[in-house]
Amino acid sequence: MFDAPEAGRPLWKIILWWELRRIPFNLIVGVYGIICLAIFFWAILTSDHLQPGEDAVEPLALMAAPFVINMLYTLGWLVEVPARIVKPDLSPRLGPILLMAGLGLGFFLIGLPAALWLGYRVLQLLGAVSITNGPSQ
Repeated sequence: MFDAPEAGRPLWKIILWWELRRIPFNLIVGVYGIICLAIFFWAILTSDHLQPGEDAVEPLALMAAPFVINMLYTLGWLVEVPARIVKPDLSPRLGPILLMAGLGLGFFLIGLPAALWLGYRVLQLLGAVSITNGPSQ
C-alpha cells in the first residue's frame, strides 16, 4: 500500500496509483472508525452525560463522514499531480508520504471524540470527576 512507484511516470499513473489504494484505505479507515464509534458510544452512554432524548451523535454526520473522508483522500493526488508538474524530479516517495500523512490525520480526527470521551469516562471511574457535579473536591 505504501510502496514507492517508479519515478518519471505519466500523470495518469499517479492518479491510478492513488485510486488503486482507495478501497484498502476505506476498509482500514472504516474498521478504525467503527471501533472508535463503539468506544465513543460506550463512554458517552455510560457517563450519564446525555439528557433523556439527546443523541450521542448527529446521524447526518455519520452518513456524511465516508463522503468527506473520500473527498479528503482525493486531495492526495490533487496535491501530487500539480507538484509533479511543477517539479518533475520530486521523489517517488511523495505519494506514499502523502498517503501516510493523510491516514495519520484521518486516524487522529476520527479517534479524537472517542479518546476524549474515553479519557473522561476513565476519570469518572477513577473518581477524579464526579458523574453529576464536575471535578471532585
